[in-house]
Amino acid sequence: AAAELGKAATAHLSELGFEHPVVRFEITQRDPGPGGADRVRLLFASDAALDPGPVARIASGGELSRLVLAIHLSAGVGEVPVVAFDEIDAGIGGSTALAMGRKLADLAAGRQVFVVTHLPQVAAFAERHYVVERSGPVAAVRQVDGEDRLAELTRMLGGLPESEQGRSHAAELVDLASSHRQGSGA
Repeated sequence: AAAELGKAATAHLSELGFEHPVVRFEITQRDPGPGGADRVRLLFASDAALDPGPVARIASGGELSRLVLAIHLSAGVGEVPVVAFDEIDAGIGGSTALAMGRKLADLAAGRQVFVVTHLPQVAAFAERHYVVERSGPVAAVRQVDGEDRLAELTRMLGGLPESEQGRSHAAELVDLASSHRQGSGA
């Protein structure tokens, strides 16, 4: 099972921007206890030319974000109706963020997925987009859609919610995400 999980995670990582990643599980026996009789270590290398090592020592923040998502997708979330990720996209951007947005949208097919993100490439793939706003000690949450959503994505792109170029890019992201959802049935 560990070999199959590693193989599936490797395939997901390839789609998330790694050319030749390595995901391997090292399983050794230990004295039986409440946690079982096996010790499992997750070994990772961002490229097959590197020696895989323990994730905690090897993976950067962006690599760890993608690895967590790949493991979740590979292990399956079964019948779990709700999955939540808090900044799973930390340390990534650009085309990798787009790939993660697609993967999260696919994961959302048939279940509720909550994602806290600061990346417009990920937020654009949300079916519903909420913004958390703080004023001193008070936080408020509001849903944005239509023009408000484009303004928020534009702000996320460059901090300039009134930028016409930014708005055009935001609209392009929303169209891309919408096309993906329609094409995947999500």
